[in-house]
Amino acid sequence: MRKGIIIIALAVFACSAATWSSDYKYSLGAGAGYLKLTGGDFFRFEPDLSYGFNLGHRVGEGWYFKVDYSYYRLDNDESVDSSGSAAGIVNNAAIEYKATRLGVTLNRLLFSSDNWLNINMGLGGGAMFWKMVDGTSNTTFKVPGSKDETTDLSTSELFLTAQTELVVSPIPRWSLNLGVRADYLTGAGAEFASEITDVLDKWLLGATVRMNFNFGGSDRPAVWRSDTVWSSQPAFRKRPGFVLDSDGDGVSNDEDRCLNTPRGVLVDDYGCPLDSDGDGVPDGLDDCPDTGPEAKGKVDIYGCPVDSDFDGIPDFLDRCPTNRIGAVVDSTGCPVDSDADGVADGLDDCPATMYGVEVDRYGCIDLSVFDKPLVLNINYPSGSFEIDPNSKKKLQTLAGILNFVPHIRMEINGYTDNIGTDLANQKLSEKRANRVRDYLVTLGVATERMQVFGRGEANFTASNQTAEGRAKNRRIEIVFYK
Repeated sequence: MRKGIIIIALAVFACSAATWSSDYKYSLGAGAGYLKLTGGDFFRFEPDLSYGFNLGHRVGEGWYFKVDYSYYRLDNDESVDSSGSAAGIVNNAAIEYKATRLGVTLNRLLFSSDNWLNINMGLGGGAMFWKMVDGTSNTTFKVPGSKDETTDLSTSELFLTAQTELVVSPIPRWSLNLGVRADYLTGAGAEFASEITDVLDKWLLGATVRMNFNFGGSDRPAVWRSDTVWSSQPAFRKRPGFVLDSDGDGVSNDEDRCLNTPRGVLVDDYGCPLDSDGDGVPDGLDDCPDTGPEAKGKVDIYGCPVDSDFDGIPDFLDRCPTNRIGAVVDSTGCPVDSDADGVADGLDDCPATMYGVEVDRYGCIDLSVFDKPLVLNINYPSGSFEIDPNSKKKLQTLAGILNFVPHIRMEINGYTDNIGTDLANQKLSEKRANRVRDYLVTLGVATERMQVFGRGEANFTASNQTAEGRAKNRRIEIVFYK
């Protein structure tokens, strides 16, 4: 009787030769399976049939979420020789394994849903509600529990599952699924003593046949991407008898000058592709049909402009097509740098930095300048304490930075060469250091941030035997601290 039902169902499907494309949201199905419980060395349950139904929901293109419910009963093989017992149960006892299976899977079609023949693969899990019943007395076996109590040999056990199905759907709304499935019984939920859990089977293997009714959508024939454009074209010329059109563009081979036109392309009267906007992507495949010829070579395979740096300006209009992502750009695609520090707005963490001040890669003042002393080899004439123009420029840059970091303090140390007396050089070094401090004050640096020291003839950096060496020793060293 069961085999007859399956044969009739297959015959119904085989009678249809039409192929359809469907995009239904829901499915409802019922079917049967042939199951085998295995994975242990104690029980010998015979394979048997199961029955159930399933509900499905499409959650994305080619992705389906399915809930599956089934019931089955397996009988232990009483003909095997008894080789042991567990909690008083011998392995050839008259045992009925009664179970209800509730599973959920996420399934993926390997091919387009337009195909009438497909492969479906899924992963998931669920709960198995089972018990072992004495076939003689029809009572549930009693066994030791995990806490040394006596409990029924019955539980709700979690499992993991994997399945593969061949999906045949040659007529609208109906599909026949032929599949194989493997459930791994994890033992989670089974609170029995180890002498029981050690002998329980771990795998439920099965082959299933399900018939599904799909609904919640509408039938649609397979179409080209450009069918909406084709609808506006003049009707194909009809000729009596057989007409050969190798590329299927509506122009017969004897009139087609472009015999290898890709499927979906709009063609002229001679069968050659039309490209209205001249961007190199033919009409019918061009999702951006008004791009323009200036974009040729700078569009994607769908005819839409490429924007390599994601700044909103397509490459064919972008004068600066390799900006860092996140930079603010003008209408030509070039970075806007409001404070002219070399770091574009949008990437500048300090967008109001003073002009001319050195910054780091985030657009903020580069404080590494304070990590070591600043040495000014001021071109002092012998006995002078005035600052030369070149050193003034350096101090102006330094003041610009200091005015942005008021927490930085400094020592200004003046040094001389060894020409002259110690006392005279001590006073001269103080004058030189004071003059640097006074100049920084005129540039906005607070006096209380600076300490001045005249070091005189000390800490020479070069030999005093040469004019060049003495010039290096006549210097200002500024040491920074917080």
